[in-house]
Amino acid sequence: MKTNSFTSGDDGFSISSAQVKGYFSMSERHYHDKYELYYLRAGERFYFVKDKVFHIRKGCLVLIKEGQLHKTTDAEKPDHERVLIYFRKSFIETVNKSTLSILELLDSKSYFVAELSIKEQRTAENVFVEMFQEAEGKADYYKICLQGLLLRLLANIGRYTGLTDADNFLSSSPKHEKISEVVRYINEHYLEELTIPLLAESFYISPYYLSRIFKETTGFTLLEYINLARVKAAEELLINTGLKVIEIAEKSGFGSVSQFNRVFKQVTGYSPLNCRKASKNI
Repeated sequence: MKTNSFTSGDDGFSISSAQVKGYFSMSERHYHDKYELYYLRAGERFYFVKDKVFHIRKGCLVLIKEGQLHKTTDAEKPDHERVLIYFRKSFIETVNKSTLSILELLDSKSYFVAELSIKEQRTAENVFVEMFQEAEGKADYYKICLQGLLLRLLANIGRYTGLTDADNFLSSSPKHEKISEVVRYINEHYLEELTIPLLAESFYISPYYLSRIFKETTGFTLLEYINLARVKAAEELLINTGLKVIEIAEKSGFGSVSQFNRVFKQVTGYSPLNCRKASKNI
């Protein structure tokens, strides 16, 4: 994999490009507290977000809000090239409060997917080139230039939102439709006991087949996804309520505090209490 990347000193903005040879499944953390803008320069990918699978091709741009479970997987063809941008709301908030209206539009939808025209692809490519030049050169006021370039991309996305429907890019595969149903069920029932045999019985398929196509479609094993859904719910309770850890473990579907602590640290890299402390220091 050939990569090029830049991260601002305050962690408010980062951009990277990658040329990937062969098959590839992303391995990094699958949800985060930043917006993600993903642009596919070449190849095809399946982009799983929330409870849907999108089939994206060259020239497609995806933007998702913070905290969305997501992952990209192979679309049965090797090799792809992409640009990936992460940014915090605070990175553009300092420019002009009115710019936040673009993100508010996105927040109401959770994600945006569109295939750019040839002309718009050239415009986007030029913006990415300028971003890398500014990031690498670090001339005076380069962060202001990066903010302006990002706003240009977001403004174009804002114009697109009323003209394109993300559902046009949904995979038509019956397998993907079935897994979308399973994901929706997990998202709505993570407080209950969830096992592979119980899920397989609920959706009238064999446990082995369910496990295999779930991993192929989402990039997660069933247990990984169930744990992610529960940890994500627990994080929100840790940050936004004063509930005790034992109560949060119960309200997010974990069988015990020890299981909660272990799984939470596996997924996030820190303990529940450290998560709460960190949120108070932001």
